[in-house]
Amino acid sequence: MASAAPERVPADWPNRAHSRSVRVGRLDWHVQVAGRGPAVLLLHGTGSSAHSWADVIPALAARATLIAPDLPGHGFTTGAALESLTLPAIARELDRLLERLGAGPALAVGHSAGAALALRWALGAAHRPRALLGFNPSLVPPPALYTLLAGPVFAPLATSSFVARGLASLAARTRIVESLLDSTRSALPPAQRARYAALFRDPAHVRGALGFMAAADLPALARDARGIDLPATFVLGSRDAWIPERALRRLLAEALPHATVLKWEGGHVLHEEQPQRAAELVAALAARA
Repeated sequence: MASAAPERVPADWPNRAHSRSVRVGRLDWHVQVAGRGPAVLLLHGTGSSAHSWADVIPALAARATLIAPDLPGHGFTTGAALESLTLPAIARELDRLLERLGAGPALAVGHSAGAALALRWALGAAHRPRALLGFNPSLVPPPALYTLLAGPVFAPLATSSFVARGLASLAARTRIVESLLDSTRSALPPAQRARYAALFRDPAHVRGALGFMAAADLPALARDARGIDLPATFVLGSRDAWIPERALRRLLAEALPHATVLKWEGGHVLHEEQPQRAAELVAALAARA
């Protein structure tokens, strides 16, 4: 059953009036549902939450029904086991959440790893979306050297509650989150930066973000994506240093040759830099879908 905003969501959290607590199995989802019109699923990236769409939701609410969950392991959604943070497992949980909400999105929108999740969900969803939109999609796996050398070390660390507590403590005492946000090369307003800092002071959020990142099997997703026939649009940021553009374009040409690729001026967190422009694109694609 859906209920009002969970008490764990701060009173000043963006769009809190649209927050719901939805219990599905072992997960107690925090999801924001707002607006009217064609349903649009909004999926944030690793280490973020529904607050990533803070300015997009009010800009779109008159033209679409927005569904913006905190992904398992992130934000104010609780109950996720670390072994359940793979893309296929989260995609199945998304299906269950949407069934509970009675929503079949016409358009699935994702940022970064959220775009990878949107693609994985669309590949096996019970009620497939009719189109996809990704902002700076994280579809390109780490370099082979990282996978071979750092991966075996990183994965156990990601599941360590000790490491998560240490990083959360570090985030509270240092500028590590500020440096991380600076590396996106996106000009984010102070209020958004403060929300990221608040999230990274929570060990559960840190652990969930690390677990989600460690469990992403992007090569498998790229292989499977060749079978998808949905209209897809991807927006790349001109200053994005997180996603290698050349490798991404090569992958899209091979796996999704009919996708539309746009390039905007901006960094990795494009939709937070340009929420009005992002909202206009979402509205146009949702209406078309």
